[in-house]
Amino acid sequence: MTQDISGNALASIGATHGYCFDGDSVQINAELNFADAALGAASHWALQLWSSASAFPAGQLAGVKVAELTVYPAAGYQSIAATVAAMPPAGSDEQNMALALVFWGENGQPTVADLAIYPVAESFVQPRLSGSVTCALADGFATIKLDAIENPRADDNLSGTLALELWALDAPYAGGSWQGIPVASVILGVLGGGQQLADCDFVVPAAAPEGPGVLTLMLREWGPLGYVTRDYCNLSLEAPAKAKPKAAAKKAAAKKEAPKEKSKAKAEAKAEPKAVAKESKVPAKAAVAKGISVNTANETALLAVKGLSATLVKAIIAGRPYASLDDLGSVKGIGPKLLAKLRDELAL
Repeated sequence: MTQDISGNALASIGATHGYCFDGDSVQINAELNFADAALGAASHWALQLWSSASAFPAGQLAGVKVAELTVYPAAGYQSIAATVAAMPPAGSDEQNMALALVFWGENGQPTVADLAIYPVAESFVQPRLSGSVTCALADGFATIKLDAIENPRADDNLSGTLALELWALDAPYAGGSWQGIPVASVILGVLGGGQQLADCDFVVPAAAPEGPGVLTLMLREWGPLGYVTRDYCNLSLEAPAKAKPKAAAKKAAAKKEAPKEKSKAKAEAKAEPKAVAKESKVPAKAAVAKGISVNTANETALLAVKGLSATLVKAIIAGRPYASLDDLGSVKGIGPKLLAKLRDELAL
């Protein structure tokens, strides 16, 4: 995202300032100078650390907000230092970093009082996708293939639980927050520092997103803030076909069928009504057997499952992803009896 910077004389960042990352936390320190008018001009002040794969253009704050530290202003000189939670940007590109002093006025909109841009780019060492990445959707399943998933950290730095998540988005993902439709997911487990998972090939249940759009595969890692996106790959998502030419051709051919052939077909249908009825039910049973994906189904689909209330559905969605259906037992309100019934209706 980008944000305009409005020059003002309310406050400024002093000559001494900096940051230091430690995993998913960052220490921020800065000298600040506040004018007397600053004390009553804003309801809230904060120092924000930002990252951007491109340069910060004059007059704009660009990229992804990595961390935020609340500031309580005092007139004159003020020195501040604290460690706060951080959300490092996804991907392996070098990132330009900037420290912004921001305030919120009566209109509730943030305004940047001052901006300090660091001259040296930052490189984040985190789990990543390596080599080619492909994904195919068909018959309710996603086939995900990757050359490798790597953990380039030090040998003694074990990753958190890793997961692959497939999302349908309106626009290519570029790090930070996003909005879209979950399509599929798979839990990978932990990965030691300096190690990799090679020749990955996963086939998992998947929702059927509408195209056109972007299909984004995200590598996520469990940490103090929950699952955090470490790397990603944007793929194309084609619009579904509106008609099936083969089916239309078959229908046209059927209309030209000779009367004798039609009579023969009717006679055969009357001779074996039970067999035809039995065959017609087979696909329906097979579809039910697949179940609704507990990891990717939306709220409407889960509410259609017998035994799930709106409260339970929200709790299930909040607890995603699940490595097995047994994990649903940890959701408040789902006991052994209900879990046994849900096994016939749900799938991963």
